[in-house]
Amino acid sequence: MKRNPSPQEALAGRMCRPQRVGLFGQRGVGKTTLLTMLYREAVGGRLPELRLAAADTRTANYLSEKILQLEAGMPLPATLGETELRFNLYHQGRRVELVVRDYQGEHVALGRQEPIRAFLKDCDAIWLCLDAAPAATPEERLRAQQEVEQMVEDYLAIDPQGSAHRPMSLLLTKADRLDAPARFLGPDADGDALAGLIDASFNMTRHALKTHCPLYAPFAVSSLGGPLTPSGKLEPGGLAAPLAWLANAVQGQDETRLQQVEAASDLSLVRRCVECVGRRYPHAPNLARSRQRLRERVRSRYRRRGLAGVAAVACLLCGLWAYDAIGAANVRRFEADHAADVAAVRGQWATYQAWHPTRNLLRASAAADEHEHLQRLDQQISDQRRGERLAALRRHADDPDGHPEETWRQFESFHVDYPDADVQGDLQAVRDRLKARRDAARERLAEAAFADLERLEKQGDLAVLVPNADRFLRDHADSLLADRVRRHRDLYLRQLDERDIEAARAYSAKQPLNFYTRREQYQQYLQRHPDGTYAGEARTAVRTVEADWDKHDFRAVADQYQEHAGDIKELERLCHAYLAAHAAGRFKDSAAELLRFGEKVTREHEYKVVLRTGDFDKSARAHMMSRGPSLAVEIEVNGVLHGPSNVIAHRYDPDWNYEFPRRIRWKMGDSVRIIVTDHFYWNRAICEIASDANDPFGLRLLTGEVTSGRHHLVFESDFHIPVLPKIE
Repeated sequence: MKRNPSPQEALAGRMCRPQRVGLFGQRGVGKTTLLTMLYREAVGGRLPELRLAAADTRTANYLSEKILQLEAGMPLPATLGETELRFNLYHQGRRVELVVRDYQGEHVALGRQEPIRAFLKDCDAIWLCLDAAPAATPEERLRAQQEVEQMVEDYLAIDPQGSAHRPMSLLLTKADRLDAPARFLGPDADGDALAGLIDASFNMTRHALKTHCPLYAPFAVSSLGGPLTPSGKLEPGGLAAPLAWLANAVQGQDETRLQQVEAASDLSLVRRCVECVGRRYPHAPNLARSRQRLRERVRSRYRRRGLAGVAAVACLLCGLWAYDAIGAANVRRFEADHAADVAAVRGQWATYQAWHPTRNLLRASAAADEHEHLQRLDQQISDQRRGERLAALRRHADDPDGHPEETWRQFESFHVDYPDADVQGDLQAVRDRLKARRDAARERLAEAAFADLERLEKQGDLAVLVPNADRFLRDHADSLLADRVRRHRDLYLRQLDERDIEAARAYSAKQPLNFYTRREQYQQYLQRHPDGTYAGEARTAVRTVEADWDKHDFRAVADQYQEHAGDIKELERLCHAYLAAHAAGRFKDSAAELLRFGEKVTREHEYKVVLRTGDFDKSARAHMMSRGPSLAVEIEVNGVLHGPSNVIAHRYDPDWNYEFPRRIRWKMGDSVRIIVTDHFYWNRAICEIASDANDPFGLRLLTGEVTSGRHHLVFESDFHIPVLPKIE
């Protein structure tokens, strides 16, 4: 739930915020013109010792437009909206942040409840603007004074009786229209004349302000100059006095508020208000005294808190001393009453230590004495427990129905807990009796376990015998029969070794093509016998099976490629199957190359073809008188002609070295035909070489040497048929 602020907090909030100035007046009284000219004159340095700066861009833009209109001789239009303006007022070292609102005058008429009235009620100082022009009718002046009176009543209803009322100033605007305006404006204004004018025309307002507002001050102002400026220039008058009064009135009000806030118990609130006054009025005469009073209150608070802290610490120490003294007395009384029960006394001391952690805080020697005393108690408890355990061991050693193994474990535990115990004499005799009984009991158990093992040997199940022998050696490792069982176990392992390797050998001989299961048989042997007699043979067999499996699967790929190279789908299936089973196989690169080859030849690709040389029989001569044929070569691929090549004249062994300029477009199954023509006088075909209709790779004619009878041609191309490695 939100807490309502105290009166001092509310007053501090109003004091430390920007000071709100209410500009109260009817429509047409000149509020907007007054604000504009105040800003223009104060910024321009025409008001002595005063400067009124716009505190934000919005204010500067709002007033600059109106200044330009007034300087251009145009009257300002009526204000229709409500605009918040922010200023910084500088006067004689003061800096006061001001908030003023310009609004429509009808909003303050009698009976109207507009948002501006809430702002005016919350203002820190008020300018009451009344029109001083004599042209106003008695009815208009009465209405204006009634509105002012209503405003004063609003403040009286808000401010409690006896409190300092906020400053109010009566501004008579348009004083230039009065008779003899020089008496009311300027530095030589006649105060008596102004008072007489107010008494004659605004006696209701004057009476209300003098009765309820001690900080009341009257002023006459002229925003434009009017008849006083026949030249037509803007020469306002009386603007400095209201601003100077406002700076002084706000300072006086803040000093009064500060005196009221200083009575608050919240020093942070007082400090905030003192700092606010220091920022606004650094040369205020009462500021130093306020700061001094604040410092004294802070020091007084620190002194009070320090004394309270010292008293609290003293009380705490006294309480702790009494608490620990009572606890110590109780534990020593318990020790005296229960001297025989040392364990109970030691437990009481432990409780005392847990509940009294500060027992030795003020006495350093007491901690050492307590430690020595507790050590003596612990030693007594240890000696008492050792005697009790030793007596129990003697009883168990003499008990013929006792469990020897359990009694021996108790003796070993006693020796671990008390390593300095003397094992000579009576204790040695107890030890010997316990050991003899334990060893005899162990041998009986070992003989029974060995008898069970012999019964299992008759069944011949080696898989059961080995774990039973291991269990015997684990439970009876130091028995007389342990060496015999070790020899039996070694025999079991040799028989298992031989049985498992023989099973793997027999399966491999019976199923030579079931490579996966053959390898699995030898791997199972290695899992069971990693260091067995035949482990080397098994590892060699695994490698041999994997190599045979690799060659077997790739041989199927090679056979398919040699016998049915045109069945690319089946070839791809076999290659994928090989790679899935032999990802690191010996022929993985060849299988991958076949996959790439199959993917390429099933689609049309372009290939480069170069005609290198030829060797033709003498029968190729076209005429008995010719010196030899002039040969050129054409290529026809799937019905598309390429060439002819260049013509080599009069040669039976031409060296063409001719690259066909247009790439050969070919896919698997396309036909290829080579035509050799003699260009001596007439074009005569020497020979034609065509690919076999059953050869899916007819383009191989254009790679390497091709023969037609006794004629030979040599081609080069970037078409290559994969060559598979030999399979041993």
